[in-house]
Amino acid sequence: MAEIIAIVGATGTQGGSIISALQKNPAYKLRAITRNPDSEKGKALLAQGIEVVAADLNDEPSLEKAFSGVSIIFAVTDFFEPFARVGPKRAMDIEYQQGINLALAASKIPTLRLYIWSTLPNSTKLSDGAVTVPHFQAKARVDDYIKSELKETLLDRTVFLWVTFYVSNLTYAPFTPFYAKPTGRFITVTPVSTQTKIASLGSLSNVGTAVEGLLEKDVHAVFANKSNKEALSGGGKYIHITTGFYTVEDYYSTWAKVTRKDNAVPKILSVSFEDYEALFAEWGTEMGIMMKFWEFTGAEKSWQTTGPGDVLVDAQELLGASRALIQTPEAFAQFDWKDI
Repeated sequence: MAEIIAIVGATGTQGGSIISALQKNPAYKLRAITRNPDSEKGKALLAQGIEVVAADLNDEPSLEKAFSGVSIIFAVTDFFEPFARVGPKRAMDIEYQQGINLALAASKIPTLRLYIWSTLPNSTKLSDGAVTVPHFQAKARVDDYIKSELKETLLDRTVFLWVTFYVSNLTYAPFTPFYAKPTGRFITVTPVSTQTKIASLGSLSNVGTAVEGLLEKDVHAVFANKSNKEALSGGGKYIHITTGFYTVEDYYSTWAKVTRKDNAVPKILSVSFEDYEALFAEWGTEMGIMMKFWEFTGAEKSWQTTGPGDVLVDAQELLGASRALIQTPEAFAQFDWKDI
C-alpha cells in the first residue's frame, strides 16, 4: 500500500519541487496541504489527481486533522508572507508559532514515521550573537523546541532539512542584475565584499530529488554511519542541499556566462549597508542582514556547523551514485530569465 505523504506549502517552491519529484512514484500517495484549496494553484493540483486538504498553520487542530493517517510529513513555513504585512519582528513570532503548531500536530500522529522540517541555520549562535537573520532565526528556534520539548514524541522521527540559496532569488529586486544602457552592461549591488561566499542550491528541483532519495533510505542507518557514540543523544539529524560555494562575484559571473550570449558579466558594486537599505527598503534590510551573516561567519561554517549531538549529512552524499543534483550552471540554463 502506498504511503501517504503530507506536503505543507504544496503550492510553494519547496513543496512544489517535492510534488514534481514524487507525483509519478507509486510508492507514495500525495496529500497537498494548503490554506486555500480553491486557489488556482490548489485547483491545478486537484486536476492532477492529487488530494488537496485545507489547513491553517496558525491552527494546530486543523493541522492535526490534515495529517491524519499519514506516514510522512514535509513541513515548511513562509516567513515572507507575514514579513510583507507586519515586518520582521512580528513575522518571526508568527513563523515560530506556526513551526510549533506543525511540530505539535505531527507529534500526535501515531502513523507518522518521518517528519521532514525545512529549517535554516541559527545565525545568532553561529555568529556569537553578532548577526541575527530574522528569516533564519524563527525556524532555528523551532529546531530547539523539537529537541527539547518534543524529544520523546517527535525528535527521533525528525529530519531537519537545510535548503540553500535559490537561483530564482536573482529575480527578486535586491539580487536582480539590471541593465544600465549608458554603460552597456549589467550592474548589481551588494552590501558585502564580492568575495563573500554563497551556498548555492542549484536547481529548485534538487529539493524534491533530495527528499525522494531520503525516503528510499533507512534514515537511522544513514545518520548512524556518520555519527559517533555521543551523536544523536538529544541532537538532530540534518541534511543540507548545496551544489557548491560561490563568491558573489563568481555566482554572477556564472549566471552571465550561462544565460547571456555576449557573456556580459555584471559589474558588482559593493555599497554600504545603509545605502543597500535605502535602495531596497525593508527587503534590503532583510537580505542585507543575511549577506552580512555570510560575510561575518562564512558560508561554509554557516551551512556545515550543527549543535551538540547533531549529525549533518550532505544531500549528494545521501543520494550517492543513484542520482545527481543539478548543478548551478545547469540550473541557470534551465531557468526562465526573460524578465531580466
